[in-house]
Amino acid sequence: MESGINYSGGEFSKIDDTLLTGGGCKFGDWIKIEENVQIGVNVSLGDYVKIPEGSRIGSNCIIGSYVRLGKGCKIGNNVKIKCHAVISPDCVVGDDSFIGPNAILLHMTPQGEHLPTTVGSKSFIGTGVYINPGASVGDNIVIGTGGVVTHKLTQPGIYIGVPARLRRPL
Repeated sequence: MESGINYSGGEFSKIDDTLLTGGGCKFGDWIKIEENVQIGVNVSLGDYVKIPEGSRIGSNCIIGSYVRLGKGCKIGNNVKIKCHAVISPDCVVGDDSFIGPNAILLHMTPQGEHLPTTVGSKSFIGTGVYINPGASVGDNIVIGTGGVVTHKLTQPGIYIGVPARLRRPL
């Protein structure tokens, strides 16, 4: 673990020695960071956060408490992920995006096919949103609270409902 981390060292925290960070980071208690993880500068991790093997978090990110990231996730710069969100393995979140509380980015179909999801840059994923396996949210898209993304969304705008449909273009 490199210097430049403000870490309070919770009783059950485990940080792998291979962690690479740019410094200026603040880590909460009871976190788990596995091997080959990269974290940029000025990243804040809340309590009970798990970052598995091969994941990458950009600079100036805020990851809330009880967030679970899947193996090999790629989180861009200036991203905020609120409490209890789940980002499945190999999912990608673009720069300057927001993932609301209890949002879930899924990756596995009922047939067992691995289809990671993608959230573009400058997008806003509201509270309790589900993004189904293989679905993607493009740049400058807002998904309203409780929305379910079932396919590729590319037109910038506000999407709401189940399934999420364009309600207002930006």
